[in-house]
Amino acid sequence: MNISVVIPLYNAEKYIVETLESIINQTYPVDEILVVDDCGPDRSAEIVKEYSKQHPSVRLIQQPHNQGGSAARNRGLQEARNEWVLMMDADDTIHPNLLKYQLEQLAEYAGVEPAPVCVHPAYVQTDANGNILPNSEYRGQQLPFNETFGSLLVRNYIITPSGLLLNRGAALEIGGYRTNFFVSEDAEFILRLSRKGTFVYFDKPYVYFRRHPTSITSDLKKASNAGKAILEVYSIDEIREAIFNRSFDDQKNLLDFITLLYQYQLFDEGFRYLADITDEEYQQSKLFYQALYYIENNQEIEASCYLDQVLILNDSHGAALNNRAVIYAKNNDSKKACELLESAIILFPGYMDATDNLQAVKKGTREYRFTKRELRKNLLRYS
Repeated sequence: MNISVVIPLYNAEKYIVETLESIINQTYPVDEILVVDDCGPDRSAEIVKEYSKQHPSVRLIQQPHNQGGSAARNRGLQEARNEWVLMMDADDTIHPNLLKYQLEQLAEYAGVEPAPVCVHPAYVQTDANGNILPNSEYRGQQLPFNETFGSLLVRNYIITPSGLLLNRGAALEIGGYRTNFFVSEDAEFILRLSRKGTFVYFDKPYVYFRRHPTSITSDLKKASNAGKAILEVYSIDEIREAIFNRSFDDQKNLLDFITLLYQYQLFDEGFRYLADITDEEYQQSKLFYQALYYIENNQEIEASCYLDQVLILNDSHGAALNNRAVIYAKNNDSKKACELLESAIILFPGYMDATDNLQAVKKGTREYRFTKRELRKNLLRYS
């Protein structure tokens, strides 16, 4: 099977050669590498031109003017000559065996209906210099087709296009990446694709996801508006149906639906549903989201009562530690606030809210940030 690679290129002169080398050095050789230049102001395109002289499989495609990453990816998908396309960002790298093992995994799903439309890997995060960050693995899961859309709504575990092996026909049939969708456009594409066919998961962290100031700024901007943007695409009824279509017990599905209502700023509706969470297994989550409701309504005394109950049940609850610390800080108890924030950072390295809040307490700036949902085991690194 011949494989194409598509890489949108914009201001990546520091990283693009390393990215290309990781693709050229795959143990399963690629047929073509399409680098789509989105007219950045640096030397990225010139570097790729020079590189292509030594590597004929690399082809530079020039956009007429800057149109954004979605348009660049679509251009690459349209011009690719093969059925399967490996997507990459210009600053990430991949393990030499990624493609080999992805294709082996794909072969195991031959005959599955609906047919596979992508293979997505696990990831490990690196700093700007390519050094692997400790405890930064980010894993997905293999799901049946009818549960994928709902699960991705709750937690999108495909955190970057890099390493995503796409069926070109399926990607084009759904319209590719939306060029008029400027918030979480990668996640929005993945959600549409998940309704087209089966997602195959490769459970090895063979994509090295580089975290540097430019990418971090972009991610934060997207994350802050993602909930509102998703609601503009899907109705609450569609979302409810997708969540409850999963094979989890009704209480977990309900709790996940509540977290989405909160994410979409529908706090009153979500809070009413919390009364139906009765299983002991979900009590600390219920208490946390009850506290968050009162935080959103500026009722911090009530919020503190619920957060204290969470921490009695689980003193390692990172988001509760952060949010309780913020309330302490706002009430001028800096010592207690720092203790809780330092505990949260030890438990969750890279926890940005807690890190920034700790600095704010020490500097006395009083610019604090509450965490609006429970934490994943390993966090995306923003610093």
